[in-house]
Amino acid sequence: MNLPQNFEPEIIPEITPEISAPQNWWLARKSWQKVAITALVIFTIFIGVGATLALKTYRVLQSLQFQAGEVQIVSQETYGHFKAQNLPPIQENLNQLEGRLQEMKATYEQLSFYRAIPIARNYYLDGEHSFVAAQSGLSAAKKSIDTLVPYADVLGFSGEGSFQGGTAEDRLKIILETLDKIAPILDEIAADLRTTESELAQISPDRYPETIKDMPVRASILQAQEISRAAVIAVTEYRPVIEQLPSIAGGRGERKKYLVLFQNDAELRPTGGFLTAFAVINIENGKVEPEKSDDIYELDKKYRSKLPIPEELGRYLTTEKSWNLRDMNISPDFKVSMEQFFPEYSSVPGEPDNIDGIITVDTKVLTDLLTVLGPVEVPGYGLFSSEIDPRCDCPEIIYILSEIITRPTPYLRDDRKGVLGPLMRSVLTKSYSSPKTIWPQLFQTGLENIAGRHIQFYFLDPAAQAAAETLNAAGRLIPEPDSDFLAIVNANLAGAKSNLFVTYDIEQTVSAPQDGFITKQLEITYKNSRKSDNCNLEAGLLCLNSTLKDWTRIYVPAGSEVISSEGFKEDARMTEELGFSVINGFFSLEPLGSAKIKLEYKVPYTNQDLYQLKIWKQGGIDSIPVLLDTNGTQEQLEILKDTTYSVAF
Repeated sequence: MNLPQNFEPEIIPEITPEISAPQNWWLARKSWQKVAITALVIFTIFIGVGATLALKTYRVLQSLQFQAGEVQIVSQETYGHFKAQNLPPIQENLNQLEGRLQEMKATYEQLSFYRAIPIARNYYLDGEHSFVAAQSGLSAAKKSIDTLVPYADVLGFSGEGSFQGGTAEDRLKIILETLDKIAPILDEIAADLRTTESELAQISPDRYPETIKDMPVRASILQAQEISRAAVIAVTEYRPVIEQLPSIAGGRGERKKYLVLFQNDAELRPTGGFLTAFAVINIENGKVEPEKSDDIYELDKKYRSKLPIPEELGRYLTTEKSWNLRDMNISPDFKVSMEQFFPEYSSVPGEPDNIDGIITVDTKVLTDLLTVLGPVEVPGYGLFSSEIDPRCDCPEIIYILSEIITRPTPYLRDDRKGVLGPLMRSVLTKSYSSPKTIWPQLFQTGLENIAGRHIQFYFLDPAAQAAAETLNAAGRLIPEPDSDFLAIVNANLAGAKSNLFVTYDIEQTVSAPQDGFITKQLEITYKNSRKSDNCNLEAGLLCLNSTLKDWTRIYVPAGSEVISSEGFKEDARMTEELGFSVINGFFSLEPLGSAKIKLEYKVPYTNQDLYQLKIWKQGGIDSIPVLLDTNGTQEQLEILKDTTYSVAF
């Protein structure tokens, strides 16, 4: 290639590209740009992490919801089997629940990253506490059911119990011998329940809303905490009861002797009925052997002390010059009455000594036993049953006993109540010889009569007495702290056996507290449903119903004040007794008539949010209808035993 002579090559300068390093770019940014970019990056990261966590949480919660539904189904089945008293499937379901609970816990632990997140950490830990509490509670339930299995047939549960062979006496003996083995298991159950209580106590209800989708949340947490506390207290308190039962029932080779007092609730007295007869029984390995029985009047004939009769009794028992044993159950607190009665009984010459305690039963116990056992033949007296007798519209056994014991005769009967001994022996014989299918009903009947205060116990041994009081089987009347209280105690001081036909109901109205008091209106309506009998002794007819002359005591919290009273023969009188303020009065009730007691009074009460009432039920009464109106909220109750009622003001 030929170039011109004057050609000079053009020198092109080297171009060096400008390098935009990231750091130079970032440094060139303005401050607000840096802040905005940083925020955007952090926000993007948070969005990503949050979305990931939300998706993870959603999936875990879905799994937990499904698993919880399965647990709920099994739990409902278990509860249904328990109500049906069917032990085998309960054990199987508890094992299922244990496995499903472990699965739920494993699923829940997939959310453990919440431990590192402030605020959310507390909620996650609450869940962990809930799982530990549930596992401990389930462990306690399994141990409880396993403990019940050997006694299944005795307690009324279906399943193969351990005591089905041999005679009734053999089975009772084995049961008493094996009760000692239960106490250590109760310690294990109590330990599980204490773990449940402590775990639930670490959950703060205040962290949670009142409701979620109309479902109570905070109240449910509080209820679970309260139930766990009550369960620990119950197991702790009932352990000494289990320990004492063998001794009380004459187990371990310890023969026990008890004085049995028969209370005629047709003639109501403070502890449940007039003390009409008595018996002395011996118990060994659960088997009862009567030693003697007699009329309470025969006992009073030998009673030498001349204690002055209390003023209230003397007001109507005008023929009595001194205080008789048969009238010494003047206090509604059974222990207080027996502490008055027993030393005086012990002073009577020729009566059995070495008594270990006193048991009272009333006519409802006899009626209920015959309902389960069927008619009982009593040698020399005939057949007794619980069927309703049209002559009195009452159980036949009550009418026949009244005929034998109460009906006037033109001749002197030396042993009017001698029937009670043979009757008791016949009932015991039929109970021991009854088939095993009957035992659960007998057991249940006994528990219901204890709860209803138709059977009461007083023991000289302090440990046995403490066990009876724990079971609320000792007839105690004790103030209830931080609560309203109501006990209506009636005493028939004249009126034949009219309590067979007398019922009463209660209406109570309470307003919210003001100045440390609540004001109450209490209305008690008594009715006698039957016409009067001919009670003229010369007529020689059975006198069951006549004019009732009733001594009424209403036990209310100490410091209460009566504002007004109507229906008593005189103005209500206030006294203090057993730590209560007591409203006293007398009224009369005619056959086919009614009587109404109206009271207005103030009770010390400071809880502005919750009204709580303990209703104490007198022995010898079947049931009491109660209508409660609390600051406009009404509720109807049927009182069959001591009852605690609460409602928000």
